[in-house]
Amino acid sequence: MVAFDSTHFARVLKSRRELKGWDQETLAKESGVSRNAIARYETELNVPGFETVCKLAAALGCSTDEFVKEA
Repeated sequence: MVAFDSTHFARVLKSRRELKGWDQETLAKESGVSRNAIARYETELNVPGFETVCKLAAALGCSTDEFVKEA
């Protein structure tokens, strides 16, 4: 079973962004997701919808699978 864990998502999102050498503003431009939203995801204040996860994964060049973990 796959579960969405906001802590896992936040950690992977920030890690993948930093691996690319991007700040939140660059990820926002590349993904079409606002910088404010990205900041809120990375600090677990908000949880993204699936469409947003897809946009972020595409911009970061990774699979959406990386953002979820086995329960």
